Amino acid sequence: MIKIGVIGLGHMGGYHASVCKIIPNVQLVGVADPNEENWKKVKSVKVVKTKNYKNLLDIVDAVIIAVPTQYHYAIAKDCLENKKHVLVEKPITKNLKEAKELFDIAQKNNCALHIGHVERFNGAVQELKKIIHEPYLIECHRMGPFVPRVQTDSVIMDLMIHDIDILLNLVDSPVKSFSVVGNRIKTGLSDIATVAITFENGVLAKIVSSRVSQAKQRTMSIHQKTSFIKLDFSTQDISIHRHTSDSVKISSNQLQYRQEGTIERLFVYKDNPLKLEVENFIKSIKTGKHLTDAQQDISALGLTLKIEEILEAQLDDCCYSGHWQPTQTGL
Repeated sequence: MIKIGVIGLGHMGGYHASVCKIIPNVQLVGVADPNEENWKKVKSVKVVKTKNYKNLLDIVDAVIIAVPTQYHYAIAKDCLENKKHVLVEKPITKNLKEAKELFDIAQKNNCALHIGHVERFNGAVQELKKIIHEPYLIECHRMGPFVPRVQTDSVIMDLMIHDIDILLNLVDSPVKSFSVVGNRIKTGLSDIATVAITFENGVLAKIVSSRVSQAKQRTMSIHQKTSFIKLDFSTQDISIHRHTSDSVKISSNQLQYRQEGTIERLFVYKDNPLKLEVENFIKSIKTGKHLTDAQQDISALGLTLKIEEILEAQLDDCCYSGHWQPTQTGL
């Protein structure tokens, strides 16, 4: 039985606490949050409730950290140094130096350190890896209405990081260059952003992220030689479009152009991605395997931070160039 504690019972922390109660061989033994109102999200009287996460360290094997990003480093470091396994919501930290230090501590103490890239466990993403072959253009759209609780992270760190993480894994090629544009609408940080990325293998990618849109959309489109693939993260659906024929019909008063194709709906086993994420965390603790995915996590964070840095500087100075190449500055 893995004894687990949840640190931070806000939006995501509440979900994590609920998920922990339905996973076999996992016992939610404590939660920590300075706001006692949030304790109401956990009804069981057997679960320790405290304002200070340090009160949990003697009773848990592992923790899930779901506090604001600026507190991730200090809390995760304390937990890892006390040899507790850690699952921390993304982004792991606000800079690469702190992230690398945490992975070093985890390795030294033989602890699991997982990052909350929940979309990795989306059933549609898992299936996508099996059918993507030599793509040449990938488009990502991730947008939704403004939520006041998310104002300490830019839209790059809040939303776009999900698509960056998936793209780097799918394309599996170094980034050659990228350009970014965006704007501040509701907060002091970028709320909308569009990034165009060129990979060294020739694949092009476009990511559009917005947290000030009237409708929620979470989609990815893949253009490749033999098919067009559309993925919906929210419904975990995948459709595969294939062009079959063209025809032109000319009459005395009109010109008709017709294209025909097939659409295949791919079966996707649908489960709760957050539950699968926590189950994977627990599995790594029990087996001692895949305790970290440091290379992918560091790569995704590094590119995300560089995009954010350039966009925020661009918004502060309208004359700043939003284009980047590794030969100029590197990650």
